[in-house]
Amino acid sequence: MSKKLGVGLIGLGEIAYKSTGRLLQMASNVDMVIGMDPLPEIAASYEAQYGIPCTTSLDDVLHHPGVDAVIISTPHNLHAPLGIKAARAGKHVIVEKPMATTLADADALITACREAGVLCSSKEGGVRYQPAVRKARELIEQGALGEVMATQVEGASNKPLSYWTGGYTGRVQTTWRKYIAEAGGGVLIMNYIYDIDRMRYLTGLEVTRVYAEYDTYRTLVEVEDFITMTLRYTNGALGVFFAASCAVGARPSGIRGTRVAGNRIFGTKGQIAFNEGDLLVYTEAEIEGVPQG
Repeated sequence: MSKKLGVGLIGLGEIAYKSTGRLLQMASNVDMVIGMDPLPEIAASYEAQYGIPCTTSLDDVLHHPGVDAVIISTPHNLHAPLGIKAARAGKHVIVEKPMATTLADADALITACREAGVLCSSKEGGVRYQPAVRKARELIEQGALGEVMATQVEGASNKPLSYWTGGYTGRVQTTWRKYIAEAGGGVLIMNYIYDIDRMRYLTGLEVTRVYAEYDTYRTLVEVEDFITMTLRYTNGALGVFFAASCAVGARPSGIRGTRVAGNRIFGTKGQIAFNEGDLLVYTEAEIEGVPQG
């Protein structure tokens, strides 16, 4: 039997508590070895919940002989600095999205991992493993869309005021989400980075040009709560993007089935649409098992 991957968790707040820990427990090839959070009460509650030793010392994780990789779930501006430290300690690095808040920091993290000979990954790629996304990629590869002409991403939610000081669960009271220097951005980098990754993965295209307008309208924070973008892809296709976290009448994001969200890809032979995980397909191509029209 192959050795399980030993994982150390850095940052034990909302994401690590409600998502990462639960998923790691379900994985048969992973051992949660140790957790770390600078707040003693957060570390203690995680230890009680998941039954792994937790500490307030970063060195306890980075120098633990049983840790092969770390998962970093901290305020955004700490992702790259902590990832660099982990790489230099010989640990593989998995960071929550976004990888960094600046291009320079992202490049520095990549360089550190390459120099240390360790792997580096960002968790926004998780959407790629959703069944609907895998099926859509398969259909696109079979020619269901023909040549991609355009992509569309739209989403609207109305985040409660409490989100900006405690996330959706209130597990940790903090203000980092409100500020550019710590968060790096608002609704785009916090919520719809997944949708951008999904489009890149499905189409196999990269963006060559972007025009964006954004603002903060209803939320008492520095980061944007409304953004629109137009994109141009490598093959000449167009993209439109619209996202808001302050849309009156929309419900809070982070709760499945309660926010307006949609992705659509238009091709010369058909289109594919997503809405909260559901996949809709229209094609004029002859694809086995897929009705035309």
